[in-house]
Amino acid sequence: MAIFVFSQNVKLDSLKKYADLKEDKNVIITTHFLFENERKFLESLFVNIDFYTFADFLSDTEMEKIDLESYSSSSIPYEEYLKNIKKKKNILVISKVVSQFQKGKKYIFSDDLGIELKAWERMGFKFLECDYYYHSEALTFKQKIKLRLKKIRLLRKLKSLVIKRTFIHQPNEVSVAYYKGHKYVFLGKMNRIDYRLSIPFKPSEEECHRLNKGEFETKQFCTYMTTWHEHGKCNVPDEDKYEVRWAQDGYLPPNYSHKDYFFKPNNVKYFCWDILGTQLFKNQGLPYEMIPFRNKLYLPEPKFPMNVKNVLIVASGSGDWTALKNRSDDDIMVDAFVQMARRFPNIHFIYRCHPTWIHPQNVGVNAINRVHNYFEWLGLENLTLSSNMPIPDDGKEFRFSFSRSTLDEDLTTADFVFGEHSISMIDAAFKGIPFSSVNLTKRRNFFVGINNLGFPSCSTIDDIASMIDLANTVEFKNTYLKAVMNYNNMTKTDK
Repeated sequence: MAIFVFSQNVKLDSLKKYADLKEDKNVIITTHFLFENERKFLESLFVNIDFYTFADFLSDTEMEKIDLESYSSSSIPYEEYLKNIKKKKNILVISKVVSQFQKGKKYIFSDDLGIELKAWERMGFKFLECDYYYHSEALTFKQKIKLRLKKIRLLRKLKSLVIKRTFIHQPNEVSVAYYKGHKYVFLGKMNRIDYRLSIPFKPSEEECHRLNKGEFETKQFCTYMTTWHEHGKCNVPDEDKYEVRWAQDGYLPPNYSHKDYFFKPNNVKYFCWDILGTQLFKNQGLPYEMIPFRNKLYLPEPKFPMNVKNVLIVASGSGDWTALKNRSDDDIMVDAFVQMARRFPNIHFIYRCHPTWIHPQNVGVNAINRVHNYFEWLGLENLTLSSNMPIPDDGKEFRFSFSRSTLDEDLTTADFVFGEHSISMIDAAFKGIPFSSVNLTKRRNFFVGINNLGFPSCSTIDDIASMIDLANTVEFKNTYLKAVMNYNNMTKTDK
């Protein structure tokens, strides 16, 4: 037996040079889920393969435990917290792999996208280099010394300013608004939040210049705002005299076990746009409040299709910020809707990958292109990829916030929407398009907050097919209308 471990950052063609390592029985273990075209290619090289993902060796309880044990306090560096999660997750997977496959030659091709190489090497896995889509530049000894000295100087500077965050960038986009005579200054892009605010924010070069000079206003006169995805651009000192709010800019699963939101300055509270959004912070004991000028958005009566003709699938994302997410989560939903496209040839399916997939530490720089290649290989006329395919950046700065305009374009023709836990499903509902969530993983349902209001969910491929078949029935419509009413009642509530 031979065991091979790698991530989707490996260019599969480069595995040809290792084809002679195959045995009578071969096991391939990946952080992602291999698509049909990829499996066929690998089967041509290694034959008689059993395929596994990391997720196959993990339970919800085990992943939650990793999240909780990886966090000791917010005083530890955030990067250390992420490393703890990845290391503990790898160690657990390795222990189960070695236990299940006690005999066999062991090889590993990756040290990225959720793989902790040293942990595998300690258990006898031999590293063999391949060709990769993305390379993290290795620092020379001289560069490492310079980086360490730079960090020491930065820490001294931050300490003198009583600033706790060490990833501050100077803001280059700043907007200003007033509410009841109080000034609000927003730092960063407003793509993900502006439609949720009832007051107009106007760009201000003057305010941006002032912030970059280190001139800040006290909380009696001003509140500084940013969003979760843009908070790295907030340079406001962590002092009690300044008031800072990080605003919700997407759906927040109330049952997250990760501790991402604990890594914040002491003068930061979270801004939420509805009661549902407060549940995560309430459950984790974090400070929050409702946005005082939130735009209460109510769902209209849905436009139920006579027959479903155009389905949009909106993907979520994954990364190492929680053990509960696996990079295979997104892939198995891709594969599920490939099966739907085969089952329903008269329905057009559009798959919208999440634009942040291409971050080199999230799903991978080749993630969207990989789906594109799979769909081309399949040749199904009723299955297409959304035009929402951002070009990977040059490696200097990767974005976490994107324009919502392409989503509006995708929703133009859709008459039903599926997704895992994306806010885009709610955006569809604002346009009167019905939706259903999908969770095909072995872990908890992250869309539980919305599903508890009565909106439908699917946990198997047959569930998805039934949802498509029943979307125009009286029973489905009545249940869905009750969920819309529950959502709107929740939106009205301020406490």
